[in-house]
Amino acid sequence: MSTEEIGIIEREIDEAFSESELVNLGYSQAVWTLLSVVEDHHFEIRVYNPLEEEQQDIYIDGLLNALTYPLQVCHKSFPLYKTKINRTLIDSDYEASNKWIEKAEDYTHFCSIFPLFYNGEIELNVSGKNLIPTDWTKYDLSYEVYDRFIKKRHPETGVSSDPNEVAISVRSQTSVKKDAFKLNFNPRLVKELKDHLHETHRLRFTLPDNWDFQYFSIQEFKEVFTTIQSMSYGWFIARQIACTEGVSALGFKSALWTPEKTELISRLRRYTGITQEKIEKIVEYLTFGEAGIRNPDVAIQPIMDLRNGELGISTFVFLNVNCERNLCVLLNQINEERKIYSGLVKDKEEKLRDEIIDKIKVAGYETRYGELDDTDVDFAIIDRVLKKCITIELKWFIEPAEIREVIQRSKEVKKGVEQAKKITDLWCKNNSRLVNDILEIDNSYDFLAVVAPVTSIGNPSSQDINIPIIKTWHLIDEILRVGDLGKVMEWLKNRDYLPKKDIHFKIEKVDIKSGDWSSIWYGITHA
Repeated sequence: MSTEEIGIIEREIDEAFSESELVNLGYSQAVWTLLSVVEDHHFEIRVYNPLEEEQQDIYIDGLLNALTYPLQVCHKSFPLYKTKINRTLIDSDYEASNKWIEKAEDYTHFCSIFPLFYNGEIELNVSGKNLIPTDWTKYDLSYEVYDRFIKKRHPETGVSSDPNEVAISVRSQTSVKKDAFKLNFNPRLVKELKDHLHETHRLRFTLPDNWDFQYFSIQEFKEVFTTIQSMSYGWFIARQIACTEGVSALGFKSALWTPEKTELISRLRRYTGITQEKIEKIVEYLTFGEAGIRNPDVAIQPIMDLRNGELGISTFVFLNVNCERNLCVLLNQINEERKIYSGLVKDKEEKLRDEIIDKIKVAGYETRYGELDDTDVDFAIIDRVLKKCITIELKWFIEPAEIREVIQRSKEVKKGVEQAKKITDLWCKNNSRLVNDILEIDNSYDFLAVVAPVTSIGNPSSQDINIPIIKTWHLIDEILRVGDLGKVMEWLKNRDYLPKKDIHFKIEKVDIKSGDWSSIWYGITHA
């Protein structure tokens, strides 16, 4: 079908998704209800009926992705006037929220199908009101599964915190009524919450503190964000305490933290010591649809302006987003910040190389890097005893969260593959600069060039049979774990690092629908 015909179908699907009974409630009530219902979902899988950790991660990712779309409709479609929020649990509104979120789960798949079609990755045909994509069973989905299942960070960045360690302090500042609760923040409590989460925050923030943007530094942004995150953590614990004391409806009325905007800014200034002007700018950047963002994402801008003087701060969202990754995405969408950020990326790649060197040299390997005529050796690991050499094309870019980002990052990975192929070709030709000056090896060495992005190995179109692509820290951890560069090279060549279908993962058919249109897509689960 033509692009124009598919575009018409896409608009019909968009319009069908935007229809919800919540639309009749007005902006403030609709957004409050949506976020409060999502708080219940989060409370159930974490506390009331907890899922296994792997299942929690999958559920949370899906819910975060789905939540953005109803909020986008609310943000774009509702008039800008103040309305009073009825915080009572209304069964019909609760059910309407769940229905819209369920619709969003299907809609999310459509939002993958159309960009893939426009980018030439898949074909689409139509039979009646059924949209028929290319048979996805013909594709090797192990690369997509790899990106989902293999974490980009060191294993220790998954350090969890025990809420019991701060529960007594939170309880002392929690007021519980029959159907509501409130956590009364003060400097001492907030400091304790931040100290409690300090190690988790330290491990998850890797960008240099001295990076300065247009209105604030990364250190100032981190301080404000982690303060809000710590307060959200306290609010989530307060809800659990309120439930143990018999608050009705599991504290639904207060599940969403809704401070007045002026109050939040005042508290952040008090708790962080950062100037009000900078805090206001950071809060603006973090607010859904602000800073000129046309298609906002709740994971990137997690604060909702309720348009009644209050802000909606979801503990579900704040406790489950990657702050640094999302800041990078946001800065790349703001014209005045984009150039500044681009200039800092090179600095980040150099720091990444230094971090790898610190890890590798402990194991006794030699490391090299240097410039060639039309490319660079970003990094090389050499075992002089076993005569093995791996050159690594490093790629540091923002972790893709939705299909358009996946497509763009895959193109960047492909560029890395082309660079690795150039280096391989120079090796085969015994290029003097590469072999003698940079690596100082000879043709008795086993040689392999790889691409090692930090966050994503790209889609199938990025892959090359001769160039393994693996996440940076997955490769480094394996080298340190095995202690034999030759074995690691075979592991890479055989693609043994990729998940195997029916052993590590399964592909399930997913029937999706929006309005009159239906289709079939796929879902990935653990085997």
